[in-house]
Order: sequence, then structure tokens, then C-alpha cells
Amino acid sequence: MPTFSRPSPKNVVAQHLSRRGQVRTAGEVRFIKDRGGDRNEWAWNMPGPMERQIDEDFIFDPRYLKPLAATLRASLMAMGHAISAHDIFAKIKSADVSPDGNLGGKGYIQKITDIRRSLMNVVESLSAATDTLYDEIKAPHWHPTEDKIGPRERNEVREIVQDAEAIRHDPEGWAAEEEEEGVDEEKIEKIEKMAAWKMESDDVDPLP
Repeated sequence: MPTFSRPSPKNVVAQHLSRRGQVRTAGEVRFIKDRGGDRNEWAWNMPGPMERQIDEDFIFDPRYLKPLAATLRASLMAMGHAISAHDIFAKIKSADVSPDGNLGGKGYIQKITDIRRSLMNVVESLSAATDTLYDEIKAPHWHPTEDKIGPRERNEVREIVQDAEAIRHDPEGWAAEEEEEGVDEEKIEKIEKMAAWKMESDDVDPLP
């Protein structure tokens, strides 16, 4: 069984940033590391096709740019917080928080090493997903000569993409600033109300 070295989140981000502006040329030889189908490395999928087969008759409706851009922004936010979570958790010594190397209870028990691996997988998976979404949004087929959406909606898409660009430049730094600010009182009150509502809903007998 081959062994695999797991890169740090910082290396994943560096790789993520280096992909911008990356150009593949004809005749390029790419060396892909064989992951051997290890279930613990679920985020490192084999690379997809080098070229898409797009039907010429398919119409790319620019109205769908907004949800795609919003997905990109949210995914980049998630990646920033995932990197932060991994960095913080990786600094915790198992012996300081667990006598058996596990965390959790009542069915939700995991090895600390598995949690570290899961967080790293999440970072890599989000990195790959955001790269793909970014390339898709920038593709020329979403930006026809004749604009079919109004200027207001186009500006909304532009603002979302600008947010995504800023986060994409430094997702870890963005997350650090967000975490320093914390959650304001209004958000805490809203979360508490939602939690109370869910508890009441769970207590309702679903059968008549």
C-alpha cells in the first residue's frame, strides 16, 4: 500500500492561487500522482477531461450567472474558514484534550487524526471546486456580445464576483478578519430563535 503525504492548507492555498493564469498548451505532458483509491483521500479526485464537449445549440442564459457567482463566493468563504479551522485544530495536542485520542460522544465519536484529515480534505475539495467555478464564470460563453440581462442584475453579478475575487486572493486572511469580528448580537439572537423553533418542531409528534 503506497503512503501519501498530505500538504498543509497553506500549500493548498498557494497551489490554488498559482492556478490562476495557468495555461495548458498542446503536447503538454502532465504527471498525475496516483492516489490509489485511498478512501481517506476522497478530495483528491483524478483530473477531469482536458476539453469539454459543448453542444453548439445550447443557450447559456446569463440569468444563471448570479447563482453561480454566489456559489463561488460562498465556497471561497467556506474554504477560508476551513483553512482556519484546520490550522487551529492542528495545533491542539491530542494528549491535552483526549485520554483516548478521540473526540465526541453519543454516537458522534471520531479519532482526532481522522478529524484533521477530514478538514484537510474539505480544504482541498473546496479549492478544486472554487477553481472550477471561477473558470466557468470567466468563460466567454457566459459573456455574449448582446447582453440579455438588465444593467442592475449585471451589476449585482459584478459585485458578487468582486467579493469573490477579494476572498480568493487571501481566503485565510479574510476568514481571520471575520473571526476577529465575531458574531454580532443580532445574529446570535436570530440563531437562538432558530434553535428554539427547531427544538419545538422536533417535539411535535409527526403522526396524527
